[in-house]
Amino acid sequence: MMRLGAGDVDSLVEPEELVEDVARILSSSEAVAPLRASMSYRGAWFAAMPAAGGGFFAVKLVGVYPGNPGRGLPLVRGLLLLFDAETGEPLLEADAGAATGWRTAAATALALRLMGGDRGVLGVVGAGVQAEYHLRVLSRVARFNGFLVYSRRPWRTAALARRYGADVVDSLPRLVRVSDTLVLATTSTRPLVDAPEALGKAVASVGAPRPVRELGRGLLVAARCVVADTVEGVASEAGEYEPGLFELVGLGDLAAGRRRCRWGGARLYKSVGTALLDLAIALHLYRRASRLAP
Repeated sequence: MMRLGAGDVDSLVEPEELVEDVARILSSSEAVAPLRASMSYRGAWFAAMPAAGGGFFAVKLVGVYPGNPGRGLPLVRGLLLLFDAETGEPLLEADAGAATGWRTAAATALALRLMGGDRGVLGVVGAGVQAEYHLRVLSRVARFNGFLVYSRRPWRTAALARRYGADVVDSLPRLVRVSDTLVLATTSTRPLVDAPEALGKAVASVGAPRPVRELGRGLLVAARCVVADTVEGVASEAGEYEPGLFELVGLGDLAAGRRRCRWGGARLYKSVGTALLDLAIALHLYRRASRLAP
């Protein structure tokens, strides 16, 4: 069985190929994933996320540990496992933190491409792991001609901006005003962007699950349609979801041409995480590692 640490995962991923792998799995009528089983215990959150497709089973065992940053440890930790669906043979064990960063950002890249939000100036809100991987992916697979970063942690924001040639913006309102596309990668429990400031923009919200709430109600109403990495997941877990407030269209259905999103005043994408994305990154890593093995 292959065992990949975070550094191994980072060195193996080819971003453009991963975006295509994500599109293929999400669009597949054969790939399946139930809603995750999750629980909270002693302040931590833990989940098991299984999926199947292409002759494989994948499962991510992942937890969010709020006390870890103060200990110098990652906020999100876990394992991603891949099995042969016919024999049950374990094929891959990979660091779930790095794998989650890559697969989430690749799904965002796919959504922005389909929404026409992959050009102009990209503004990223946040300076954590998801912000890092979104800049890493979008700087390589999209057509942005500028990158801006804002967060409430100046030293982390400056370091992140230096790594990707981005400019630091001193306020959220200014970032929203001068960006064509926004990626919200925070743990905010209050909306970060709303109408009218974000009208006409493409916005990807990847902060999840509840009680995270990054999109304002006025913006959701104006958008009329929201693209979701998983319709069932967004409906059950997104802090912004209100039945009947807007239409939800799955990213896989949009990619496959099975559904259309009739956007209004903004183009919105909401991600809460689906095990289908974990299956996509697990297969990507396994195949690339097998291909590159001596």
